[in-house]
Amino acid sequence: MQKLMIVLLALAVSVVWIGCEGSTDPASTGSLSLVSRYSPSAAPAISLSIGGENAGVLAVDSVTITRARLIIRDIKLKSSSDSLNFRTDPMVVELNLASANQTLEVKDVPFATYRRIEFDVHRTQPSEISSLPAAEQTKFTEFLAGEVYSVIVEGMVYRTGQSAASYVYRSKIDAKQKIDLLPELTVSEQSPQANITMLISSGGWFRNSTGVLVDPTDKNNEGVIDENLKGSIRIFKDNNKDGLKDNN
Repeated sequence: MQKLMIVLLALAVSVVWIGCEGSTDPASTGSLSLVSRYSPSAAPAISLSIGGENAGVLAVDSVTITRARLIIRDIKLKSSSDSLNFRTDPMVVELNLASANQTLEVKDVPFATYRRIEFDVHRTQPSEISSLPAAEQTKFTEFLAGEVYSVIVEGMVYRTGQSAASYVYRSKIDAKQKIDLLPELTVSEQSPQANITMLISSGGWFRNSTGVLVDPTDKNNEGVIDENLKGSIRIFKDNNKDGLKDNN
């Protein structure tokens, strides 16, 4: 009887081992990273005098940027059949002015072909960040001051015949961005690691529709600058993280 029990036990262990070794349950998720990259403005040429409602204001020769931050939240990925919440909580994105890649989020995502990304540039409220770590909440301090802001840009403005002056431009835009991924981004068993780059270019932030520089300290220019900020963000498939859109 004892020998029979030993034989049966050995057979049972063999069956379990064979079952584990022969398992073919495939992985169904891959890894997706979202990185941001800053594209600086070209050195601006000396502008013409600004006309229209700003007539008589000293012409702006150039505007430099020494720091730029924005708040984004509610990042979603869209496939042909589903929507994925990639990140819900707000985050402060401080642009690396040396144009180095900054990893914003890395997350496991289901295998799928993603055709669109959506996110909000957002004026956040204290209640929306109360669950974040204290170190993260500190980054929002300047955005929550006064009227509550979504974008803060700092730098220097140079005007004809005057010394350089510092500026802090604070924007109150709340904008939902919906950007199609062309080409579409596929995360699959064959390509389990993928990347999306958010390219933010400041080249047109402080220019009007004719390309003339505008003064970031003049409240009359807020509408123009805010629209430029909203239109300055591009997102695309960039699996090699070179800051350029993949062709396929």
